[in-house]
Amino acid sequence: MPITINDDRKLSKKEASDIAGGKELRIDLGCGVRKKEGYVGVDSKKLEGVDVVCSLEKGLPFETGSVDGIYSNFFIEHFPDTIFIFKEMYRICKNGALIELTLPYYQSFTQFKDPTHKAVIPPEMLRYFTDEKWYGSDYGIGTNFKVLKISYQYLPPFDFRGNFIFTPVLAVMRRFLWNVVHSIRVKLEVVK
Repeated sequence: MPITINDDRKLSKKEASDIAGGKELRIDLGCGVRKKEGYVGVDSKKLEGVDVVCSLEKGLPFETGSVDGIYSNFFIEHFPDTIFIFKEMYRICKNGALIELTLPYYQSFTQFKDPTHKAVIPPEMLRYFTDEKWYGSDYGIGTNFKVLKISYQYLPPFDFRGNFIFTPVLAVMRRFLWNVVHSIRVKLEVVK
C-alpha cells in the first residue's frame, strides 16, 4: 500500500528507511508503472509499483540529505519547473549520491510529439546546475552536480554501435540535424 502525502510534509528518515526495506534509499522519480527494481517509486499518481504518492510540484517528500541515489526515466521533461526539480534533487541527496536521468533529445520528434512535455533539456543546460565558472554560471541556482557522463541513444540509421570512425561525424549531425538522436542518458554526482 503506497504512502500518500497530501501536504508539504517530508517523510521521516524512519519512514523512508521502512519503505526502502532498511537498504540504501534510492528513488525512482516519476516511475509510473515501470519502477526500477530495488528503488522506491515516487510519482504523483497512485499506480502499480508506486510507493510514495505526492504532489511533486510542492517538493520531494524526503528530508534534506537523506537519499542515496535517484533514477528517473523520461520524467524531468514533464515537470513544469526545471530549476525547482534540480534543486529538490540536490537538496534530498547525500554528498556523492548518483543521479541517472534519461531525457528525450531536444532535436528529436520524441521531445515534441508528447503534449505533456513541459521542458526541453539540452545537454548543455546541465552546466547551469554545476559550480563551473563560465558565462551564465552566476545565476545562483544553488546546486553543484558533477556531470559524469552523457551518452546519446541514436536512431536508425545513425546507430553505428562501436564504430568510432563515425563519432566526429555523428557529433556534428546530432548538433545540426533533427532525429539523429532519440534520447540522452545522463549520470550526475551530487557534490556538497
